[in-house]
Amino acid sequence: MSKITLPNMLAFERKFETSDALMFSGGWSDKEKPNTIEQAVEKDKGEKEDAVIWQPIKIIPRLNRSTQSAHGINDANKIKPNPVAASNDDANLPSEHDTLKVSFTLRIIGNLGLPFSCNQPDFETAITQKVNEFKQSAMIDELAKRYAYNIANGRFLWRNRIGAEEITIVVNIKGQDNALTFNAYDYSLNNFEHNNGDLQILSEAIKRGLIEDDNYVLISVDAFVKLGNGQHVFPSQEMNMNEKRKVLFKIKDQAAMHNVKIGNALRTVDNWYSDDAEFPIAAEPYGAVTQRGQAYRKSKNDLYSLMVDWVNDKDIEPEQQAYVVSNLIRGGVFSKGGS
Repeated sequence: MSKITLPNMLAFERKFETSDALMFSGGWSDKEKPNTIEQAVEKDKGEKEDAVIWQPIKIIPRLNRSTQSAHGINDANKIKPNPVAASNDDANLPSEHDTLKVSFTLRIIGNLGLPFSCNQPDFETAITQKVNEFKQSAMIDELAKRYAYNIANGRFLWRNRIGAEEITIVVNIKGQDNALTFNAYDYSLNNFEHNNGDLQILSEAIKRGLIEDDNYVLISVDAFVKLGNGQHVFPSQEMNMNEKRKVLFKIKDQAAMHNVKIGNALRTVDNWYSDDAEFPIAAEPYGAVTQRGQAYRKSKNDLYSLMVDWVNDKDIEPEQQAYVVSNLIRGGVFSKGGS
């Protein structure tokens, strides 16, 4: 039997469809109150004056005096101030509010393992079979748990998580009556060891979305972050290649976080890149982490090498199979490059 090679046309659809995350301000004691007047009317039977409504956080411009790097200046200028005018976007909680609310939805789509496009039938047959076998193994439970963990620990909050006094994550799964509630600080950012009943329920819902072919699971997430009155919050920053000013992401003038940023946090499941890994990284073909300027999967344990070995029936550890599958969940174009 000839060796199965990587196709020169290969792509997989993303299986986690995250919405952009909207940012609101309010009080920590008002976590169960609605976001809109319409919700307030429905919840309080028309007595909306008694309902505390979470307010959209606005992006505001600031003209600040900032600084720039002084590296390389001559001796005569080293004692001088180094100011630079900076017109940047900014976002804060109002002075009367101490809590940030971040809300997004997640849709999990089935048909995991089936390529969206592939011009090599033997590869398509092999990878689909391997992933179907994986979906029957214990490692699909571990992988689903890791995605659930990254919701429970609030990893998707990024800088908004740092230094918060309290963080509560509330999850609603479509078709289930009771919300799941997590104290984010109970769940480490560096491992996936903690477990409880609510995490198990969320993990099972994610697993169901991944293994079923003609169905989906819809999850709504609300994160409440107690920061302190008037504190800075951190929406996503827009790519602004030709200007030096900072432009923050907004939807209809409301501060928001990009769905890509949310998705990157949720797929931070890979601590299988090294036997002594100190922290997980996002599932990427070469384990690239741009903030550290490093690729953690450079040779023989990258996605392409492992995927080809797997479809050729080589002995691949279950953890590395999970890494391959996490990349297929991520989705993307994985074709063989030109020579």
